[in-house]
Amino acid sequence: MTPSIAFIGVGNMARAIFSGMLASGYPADKIIGTSRTPEKRDYYHEQYGITMLADNDSAVSQADVVVLCVKPAQMQAVVEDFSDQVREEQLFISVAAGIDIDSLAYWLGKPAAVVRSMPNTPSQIGAGMTGLIANAHTSNEQKDWVSELFSSIGSSVWVENEGHMHTVTALSGSAPAYFFRFIEAMVNNAKDQGLDEATSRELASNAMFGAARMVMEIDEPIAQLRKNITSPNGTTEQALLSFEAADIDKIVADAMTACVNRSKEMAADFAAKKD
Repeated sequence: MTPSIAFIGVGNMARAIFSGMLASGYPADKIIGTSRTPEKRDYYHEQYGITMLADNDSAVSQADVVVLCVKPAQMQAVVEDFSDQVREEQLFISVAAGIDIDSLAYWLGKPAAVVRSMPNTPSQIGAGMTGLIANAHTSNEQKDWVSELFSSIGSSVWVENEGHMHTVTALSGSAPAYFFRFIEAMVNNAKDQGLDEATSRELASNAMFGAARMVMEIDEPIAQLRKNITSPNGTTEQALLSFEAADIDKIVADAMTACVNRSKEMAADFAAKKD
């Protein structure tokens, strides 16, 4: 039996997920989305053939799986508002940064299965990377289903320690922005040297794409892959020496630590205040 799935909030990430599901053959009549905006409801129904509702209560009451796609600051109010509709056999998946599993379970008000996810924006083109962690009420079968769900928009990994989700945020959730910034700097420099933007963008982005594929597909240490193209006294060596002079390891470590620290702050800010 194909489970019915409700997306509470239909922003970019929700669209990325259900688009991937539809492309993988998931039946549109098993997908529900919610939005208070009539134009948005009409658009998603006409564009994707999914059921669109204005009322979260109605969507949750009809669903076997509920994907929470609202902003972190809105999560508590939204979940508590529909909590009367929660059934213990349901599965809840959150894509909100900084909301821990215990808080979600507390707001739901019943011992339901809860999965916290940290997807990233390449999910929009089927190349996403998602970190996942589940609570004790989540069965292995449910975890397998969640893995299959996220395989429709890329890849996923499970972690056992929820504290590691902060590191997942720094490694993959926020990381596309780091790479965009790096390519942006490369393209800007190439333009300063007289190359046009389109050519610069194509060269830099494909170089990064190819390097990433080599890391994924060639079974060698990353340091060795770097050494393989770094000839003594060559052009690549000079570029790398410049990075080392700027202390690239510290630059990256400081950036990732700042990301992790902010993730921890958000978790503390949004944690359920229990009596």
